[in-house]
Amino acid sequence: MRKLRIASLSLFASLALVTPAVAASAVVPTPPQTITDLPTVYVTLTDLPAKDSLSYIHANKDVPVASQVDIADGTATPPQPLKCTTLPTDLAPDGVGCPTIKGHGNFTWTLDKKSYQLKFDKKVALLGMLPGKTWILIANRTDASLMRNKTTMDLAAQFGMYATPESRFIDLVVDGKDLGSYLLTDKITVTKYDPLKPDSHVALTSPQGVLLEMDNHYGGSEPFHFNAAKSKSIFVLKDSYVGFKNDPGVVLDADTQAGWADVQSTINTLEGLLYSSNPDWTKISALIDVDSFIKYYFISEFVENPDVSSSSVYFYKDGPTDKLHAGPVWDYDISLGNYASTNRGGNPTEDYVKNELMTITGNGGFDWWTQLFRNQSFAAQANTTYETLKPLVNAVPSKTDGYKTLLTQSAAHNYVVWPNILGKTSVIAFNGGHTPILSTWSGEVSLLKTWATQRASYLAHAYGSNVPVLRYAAQVQTIGWQPTVSTGQMAGTVGKSLRAEALKITDTNTTTTGSVVGNAHVQNLGWMGYQAPGAIIGTVGRSLRMEAIQLKLTGNLATAYNIQYRVQVQNKGWMSWVSNGATAGTTGLSLRIEALQIRLVKK
Repeated sequence: MRKLRIASLSLFASLALVTPAVAASAVVPTPPQTITDLPTVYVTLTDLPAKDSLSYIHANKDVPVASQVDIADGTATPPQPLKCTTLPTDLAPDGVGCPTIKGHGNFTWTLDKKSYQLKFDKKVALLGMLPGKTWILIANRTDASLMRNKTTMDLAAQFGMYATPESRFIDLVVDGKDLGSYLLTDKITVTKYDPLKPDSHVALTSPQGVLLEMDNHYGGSEPFHFNAAKSKSIFVLKDSYVGFKNDPGVVLDADTQAGWADVQSTINTLEGLLYSSNPDWTKISALIDVDSFIKYYFISEFVENPDVSSSSVYFYKDGPTDKLHAGPVWDYDISLGNYASTNRGGNPTEDYVKNELMTITGNGGFDWWTQLFRNQSFAAQANTTYETLKPLVNAVPSKTDGYKTLLTQSAAHNYVVWPNILGKTSVIAFNGGHTPILSTWSGEVSLLKTWATQRASYLAHAYGSNVPVLRYAAQVQTIGWQPTVSTGQMAGTVGKSLRAEALKITDTNTTTTGSVVGNAHVQNLGWMGYQAPGAIIGTVGRSLRMEAIQLKLTGNLATAYNIQYRVQVQNKGWMSWVSNGATAGTTGLSLRIEALQIRLVKK
């Protein structure tokens, strides 16, 4: 039986570790020491000689290599390594009683500092976390602050989001090579529910329970995937109550096959409702766990995660009688302002996920939350829920100070090991990542903290139990009246060269006295004058473009809120936000408005 090895050793005074070359698998590693004031995970390869090197792992990402795992955290616990009970002569894919290590990631696997997966034949508890069989060593190569993943997952746990992976900052040594600072976290997997055993995984009770991932990047290459009927998004079967090998040629057992078929049917039914011109909220809410979808929205919205429209979005369903649940959360290294471009989450005052800004800018993608926010009931419930989440979000900037204290030594050491990051071109610069990376780690942390502070402030003013939900629709050339949308969402079209001809603001969903009134500058007609609440702004049936708009609040609404709005204009794209009667759009240039957004923000 293997036990965790905790070495009784003093901290290194130096931030640099000199490790001897590790020879063949028979060599026993010297008792590990911590490199910095964080725990150090040592992975010593113990496989056959042909596989016994880090270079082999890098050349064969998906091939597990037998290993010994030692963890040093400076305590006085007697050392007991996690190692093979027997050394196999012909190692099977999962080892024979051995911990194994293999590569992890898709795009990030192509980078120099790589992520890895550790797998044990039985659940083990690492560094005070709940037991798990599979653990991920996240390199955070795309995140120079080293803390975006942990910041987001810890916030999700505070939200009470189910099965949020636990994590710890560590230093990592593999095959005698010092790899710098990493995040050790439990992998998202399924377990069978046991009321007597605390569990951080997706604990299911139904033999037909399944876990799936929306993955529009790589899902099409997975053995078990399907394209949703309406969105065409790719959903991948990741795990199940029974369990299965996610390999080509594998035949699913009857229960997993039934659960997989059931969740496909649920998703297609849900999409049929979501994309309807008149969605039925009663039917939608009968299919999904609304609370989980709202909390998942606010995690994604706060950090402005660009991946929410493309990959790493998990769902689970505990058999045919259960609703579809959003989560657990995963993969946030490119969020929290890591990109400079607005469409990838760079602007801390955008309504990001409810518009799937990757979609607004013509990139396409998965947009369930855009569709959900078309439902006034979902938007109103989101406002109410955020009242309880707001203090947790507001505390994130100060939490980055705590993470900075934890990481100071490890980060300094990391950038000695990896001197090609700070001050250099970002590895995500090609996609709009902020670049160059700042010259100091402290500067990168400050950048993150400033962005999070601005983001939390915006959300605090945009959401809350008493914040009205605006409802509005646009009349568009050749389309007619579009379905009504909610506060902050886009009305109109982008990339289709179609004029918006009229606007109607139908409901503010509030007991606060006051309303929204609007004025439109229309082709050949000029300014039409402010229209009464609920009246059409612009023209219908005359094929005339709106060129500019002005919106104002009246009564107590004007006292408590600012109305902000912006328009997408022919040849100019999205223009800046304006507010409270200012002009959005152009006059005298004969340019059409193609799309618009409207929102209320507390003063």
